[in-house]
Amino acid sequence: MRPGTRLLLFFLTLLTGCQRTEPAATTYAVPADVEPYIQSFRDELKKRNNPLAIDNLIVTFGTSQQSEDVCGTCLAQAGQTPRITINPDDFCWAKASTNERECLVFHELGHCLLGRAHQSSRFSNHAYTSLMNPDDVAVYATCRYPIGDDVCDKRSRRAYYIDELFDSTTPAPAWSK
Repeated sequence: MRPGTRLLLFFLTLLTGCQRTEPAATTYAVPADVEPYIQSFRDELKKRNNPLAIDNLIVTFGTSQQSEDVCGTCLAQAGQTPRITINPDDFCWAKASTNERECLVFHELGHCLLGRAHQSSRFSNHAYTSLMNPDDVAVYATCRYPIGDDVCDKRSRRAYYIDELFDSTTPAPAWSK
């Protein structure tokens, strides 16, 4: 190869390797009813010095295409704005307590923003080990319908479940035995 050709190839490689790529467009659209829980998630990120920014997110109310019985879904594909759909029915949202709503939103943010998958394992007392379980997003809420001697007030478990959401290696808490 002639020296002039090598120089031309070098400059072409340099020019094509340094092209600017446009940043992906960001969209933030969150219903007012959900925004306090997004802010709470931001606060938890800040407590853990986690630099994750929540400026690209769409949350809507509706039912899942998979099943009307699902309370929330996350659609997160590379290069696209993460989308959370929350079922607005009485069981999932309309009559949910503040803690139940936070559990649901945090669970879906765990999928969409933290890349967490469902975790079905349980402690010896049968409580789920993670907020990322597929069946109960009220793991640190109060029971809606107390039955017998059921321990219904689980709000004291919040700290563990939030820690575990951000760090899956969080040790088992004392209440899990």
